[in-house]
Amino acid sequence: MSDSSLPDWRVEKSAYSSKKRGDEVYFGGNNPFNHKSIFNKVYNVNWSTRARNKFPFYWNSVKKQVIDVIKEVKPDIIHAHNIFSAAIVKEIDDYPLVYDNHEYWTMYTKTRLETFESHKRRGNDEFKHLSQNLFRKQINNRFARIWSKAEKELVEEQPTITVSNSIVEDLLKIGKKIYLVPNFPTIKEVESIPEPIYYESTSSVYAGVESKGQFTVSHRNIDGLFSIFENSNIGQLFVLGWSDNSSKKVIFRGYLNKEQMYQEMQNHSIGLIPFRKHWFHQYSSPNKAYEYAHAGLFVLNTLGLKSITETLQEHCMQFENYSDLVAKLGELFEDLNKLHKKRLKVYKFARNHLLWEHFERNIFDSYKIC
Repeated sequence: MSDSSLPDWRVEKSAYSSKKRGDEVYFGGNNPFNHKSIFNKVYNVNWSTRARNKFPFYWNSVKKQVIDVIKEVKPDIIHAHNIFSAAIVKEIDDYPLVYDNHEYWTMYTKTRLETFESHKRRGNDEFKHLSQNLFRKQINNRFARIWSKAEKELVEEQPTITVSNSIVEDLLKIGKKIYLVPNFPTIKEVESIPEPIYYESTSSVYAGVESKGQFTVSHRNIDGLFSIFENSNIGQLFVLGWSDNSSKKVIFRGYLNKEQMYQEMQNHSIGLIPFRKHWFHQYSSPNKAYEYAHAGLFVLNTLGLKSITETLQEHCMQFENYSDLVAKLGELFEDLNKLHKKRLKVYKFARNHLLWEHFERNIFDSYKIC
């Protein structure tokens, strides 16, 4: 179960693991696209923002849909992805339930409040009306209160899967059934990627999703990134997942599926995780870092992204701020032979260590005790 739509690679990787051992796997989630997946059947569950805010009418509407799915499937185990689907299943009945905590919701809700206050201080047009400001603040505070409480109750009672050691350490203070499953690619995803080749050109990649019609959350702030490439001699930046007008130095590639994304990454030398420093980074584990590594990209990430630096070790380089990023890129591009050797090392390291299959046993262990 999930409140999101397909494709959702973490959801599908969990299903992929179960299918390999002979399980039947079904999906119930929000407005599934016509996406070819490995599920035996896909059920439409109409989640909305109001349902996620747990307004009773909309919450109960989703609950009825989830009950219908459960009655038809009669599952042995419900693997609930993220807080909303886990909480709603927990309310329905005493089903064997595993909570897959993609985000650390207690902390994530704090970033939501922080983002609201930050945009309000900047005087954005959306915040000019006092009554709207008060309403948004009340909704955000309510959201934080409800889902922090729900997460605590879930972690206390249910087996919980999460994405980084930092989150595991925090959740173990609440519950005892915590399992680590990092956002690594599967063997199937990366087995056809060849070793990186030497490039004379100097180019970097940023893979992300452009925010449209909503605020950029504070821990994913990349304000000023594009301008440093426009105004510095640090090569080209290729932006995957965004559609915008390209220049000679910043090239937007738009939406790419997984296969296309890996193919594009292989054309470059460096993968960037350029979020401006933020306290939430101690818990974050962006999967793009591990996709970069498998594509043979040396990784540059913001100082404080603890999970990345612990995982990649010497196969990444940290930077303090964007001025430091410019300096680090200049340093790496000074010796392209040395950079190529770094790319070969990170590629081989990823093949040996950064694979979903190394952790899928933790999923099955969580199933045994739910």
